[in-house]
Amino acid sequence: MLRKYYFAYGSNMDWEQMSKRCPEAEFVSVGTISGWRFQINARGVATIIPESGSTVYGIVWCLSEADERSLDSYEGVRNGLYTKRTMEVRLSDGQSVKAFAYVAKDSQPGTARPGYMRIILSAARSNAFPSSYIQELQRWCTTDE
Repeated sequence: MLRKYYFAYGSNMDWEQMSKRCPEAEFVSVGTISGWRFQINARGVATIIPESGSTVYGIVWCLSEADERSLDSYEGVRNGLYTKRTMEVRLSDGQSVKAFAYVAKDSQPGTARPGYMRIILSAARSNAFPSSYIQELQRWCTTDE
């Protein structure tokens, strides 16, 4: 069975959410990509945008083909909401892997949907992301979070 690495930086870092969307997904590691920055877009969901000197933290999952198809559907790849991009991801043990990530076509900054950042921040904290990165994420919070 063909399996691929997937780098999640938004709500797909949440274990419970991923277990429903991708029942065969396996946690691999915390990972980072360099030269990109986290952003909430005009649709109120996460994306990443190129930015020299920035780093995005996330979770690397190993997905089956069925899991990948499920996520493609959920993320709206066919409808053009997100594209898939292969990226170099550094794992917590220092190794690097090629993983795909979803990058939104809409990169205009926006406001997070209610409750959305709570999921992302919970995953960031439970996976011991650096406090400086958690503070960066908190800047995207709405007043209800």
